[in-house]
Amino acid sequence: MGSGAGAGGGLFSPTMLAQMAMDPRFRTYLNDPDVMSKIKLVQQNPNLMPSILNDPKIMEMLGLLMGEPAEESEGATSSSSGPPSAAAQKKEEEAKPMEVEEDWSNLSPEEREKKETEKKARVKKEEGNELYKAKKFEEALAAYDEAIAIDPTNMTFLSNKAAVYFTQKKYDECIEECNKAVEVGKENKASFEDRAKALTRAAKAYQKKGDLAQAIEMCQASQLESYSKDTQRLLKSLELEKKKKDALDYQDGAKAEEAKQRGNEFFRQKKFAEAVAEYEEAVKRSPKDAAIRNNLSAALTKIMDFNGAKTQIEKALELDPKYVKAWARKGDIEYAFKEYHKAMDSYKQGLELEPDNPTCKEGLKKVTQQISYGRATMTEEQKKEQAAHAMADPEIQAILQDPVVQQVLRDFGENPAAAQQAMMDPGMRAKIERLIASGIVETR
Repeated sequence: MGSGAGAGGGLFSPTMLAQMAMDPRFRTYLNDPDVMSKIKLVQQNPNLMPSILNDPKIMEMLGLLMGEPAEESEGATSSSSGPPSAAAQKKEEEAKPMEVEEDWSNLSPEEREKKETEKKARVKKEEGNELYKAKKFEEALAAYDEAIAIDPTNMTFLSNKAAVYFTQKKYDECIEECNKAVEVGKENKASFEDRAKALTRAAKAYQKKGDLAQAIEMCQASQLESYSKDTQRLLKSLELEKKKKDALDYQDGAKAEEAKQRGNEFFRQKKFAEAVAEYEEAVKRSPKDAAIRNNLSAALTKIMDFNGAKTQIEKALELDPKYVKAWARKGDIEYAFKEYHKAMDSYKQGLELEPDNPTCKEGLKKVTQQISYGRATMTEEQKKEQAAHAMADPEIQAILQDPVVQQVLRDFGENPAAAQQAMMDPGMRAKIERLIASGIVETR
């Protein structure tokens, strides 16, 4: 530890006094002019610490700092005496932090005047804060206006007005005060953090107004002043919200139909790339139109984009599970991928909805022939490729992991009678047929 003089200066440093001011036990001492004058002497010259230790009040303060209990005043009463409201009021008063009086003795007259102005403005601001908490918004605004009139260089008072307007849902007024606050803050070198907070509040006001572009701009400006994780989260949320709103605002059934017809015309002219562009525009204008997505899928197959075509046709069937044309096109795409087991299912789905559909009937016939005879013309390399592709299918994987299926597959080689018996079960037969269609199991 340092010397006694050093310790004295540390005990009554501005930081320590500020901590004491937060403790109601020190209130009486810090309000005593005699005690404060001695503390100031020690602050200026820590070597005078021993000379003030003969003051009982100073010793009581030191005792409290060392953890000794405070003495009860002569007027203290038990918690049961007196009206509860008075006790509650006393507790609330004691909880309020004290403001430690600053030493202005070394300040010039101009500096003192400035300090006095700032102090008066702060008093008005605190009045405004209390009125705001009491939801007396117009009176709070008046108090903040008085603070601004006293000290127009402090952006905080403008920011507080903006907070009131935001609570009142007066978003234009809120934005105006935020902009004024930032301007005053820049002119008077306010902290980057305070300027950023004002810009973020303006962003929230713009969001409430539905002006997401301006809200995003304000968030970006705020982040340039002082980066904040909360503001960054707000920015990301605003960008997502704007993207969804833009997509929704872009939707127009009439314009979707116009784009679709242009796409149809390009498709007839075999200008497939142009047809794709028009159908994509139609999808943006009407994203829940299954027929448009079906047309887009057809155009994508023509430019050999089978993955894109598959995505669009699956989306079309999500929108309309009874769309037979989409089931037929899905089967065609799966056939192109050599996913014969899936193509067979798609054609069958279409035929369940429309038993005489010629496209589905022809597709089912084609895929059945391919399963029965097509593999005979395949090279070993092609067979392996088909099987490997099928093995990537989660449904095929699930079938192969079924212990009963595994036993039936073994029985085909070891106990054909048992295998034939198992195939009489419709569920088992369907699973084995899928394995055959996928190329995993080959018949002789």
